[in-house]
Amino acid sequence: MLTKQDLVRNEKYLKLNEDGAFVIDNADDLEIIDFHTHMCNALPLKYIDPNSKGNKLTYPTLPAVEKIDFSVPYWTKEETKINRKGLLPIIRYGLNAYDVLQDMMKGGTYDNCFKSQGDNQIGINVILPLSTKKCDCSPEALKIVADHPNRFVAFCSVHPDDSEMKEKIVRYKALGAKGFKLKISELELKNDFTSLITLFKTCYEAELPVILHTGAIPVDQERTSKLLYKYLKSTRVELFGRLLAELPKDFVFIFGHSGISEYKLVAEYLKKYPASYAEVSSQSQQSISYLIAEVGSQRLLFGSDWPALPQAITLSRVLLATEDNKTARAQILSKNAKTLLGL
Repeated sequence: MLTKQDLVRNEKYLKLNEDGAFVIDNADDLEIIDFHTHMCNALPLKYIDPNSKGNKLTYPTLPAVEKIDFSVPYWTKEETKINRKGLLPIIRYGLNAYDVLQDMMKGGTYDNCFKSQGDNQIGINVILPLSTKKCDCSPEALKIVADHPNRFVAFCSVHPDDSEMKEKIVRYKALGAKGFKLKISELELKNDFTSLITLFKTCYEAELPVILHTGAIPVDQERTSKLLYKYLKSTRVELFGRLLAELPKDFVFIFGHSGISEYKLVAEYLKKYPASYAEVSSQSQQSISYLIAEVGSQRLLFGSDWPALPQAITLSRVLLATEDNKTARAQILSKNAKTLLGL
């Protein structure tokens, strides 16, 4: 039976710590800003104090060891014959998503974050709150920075349908927010992107970069129910990439996760829109190398999606992809982020 030890035995830049968690294996002195992280009190649902002790992360987002394939985004071996038809796969998907969010909420504490930062040479985490119509998590994200200004940078997050959207964005910018984060889908917007474009324009006027969750996983449409297929494709790159035509050319948009399996399409949008960026959490060495070859390294940002995913895995992919290009390594790990955030 394959174990984690077997998995990392021949993996350069990746090892296990004393708890059996993936951590970086690197002796060089690196300056690293993780551009895509969360914390327990900047997530929707039940409030959990980030000062909580003893809550361990289990990373349910990670595939089982025998299904890990570091050569593809999300490091998941493609199961070509998987059947997603019927109600049961929808229920399973929903329950798994709930487990992931619960793990992030319980494990996204200061103790766990500082331990991960130390294990992986991370200097700063950019905190991305996940606000909804009913829950504005921006104040909590800003409080994290107030409590630990040397370890965190905060973005704000306001739902497009919030009646105070414009006022809140201006206020959060004044309180120190360095950018704007949103996770929203075509289904939630009901294929009407008017409010989202208005939000983008508000962020542009406030000079805040915008990062969205973008991309989809490979899905066999013939083996997937219509509802689940529509949901899994509801954040595909095309939906958000085409909106950039509605914005000024210097609107700073960041493709979160680099579009997951759609990273090649992200590269095409980066070529078309020179103010856009790609954040590489969940990407592979091969896909990061592809982005560097296609668009250069000046608009790529290291991110991990911690605590949904370990900080070490994407970080090790970046180190592998930049072994022969230390300029690109420095740009992706921190220089581009520092420029974008005005640090």
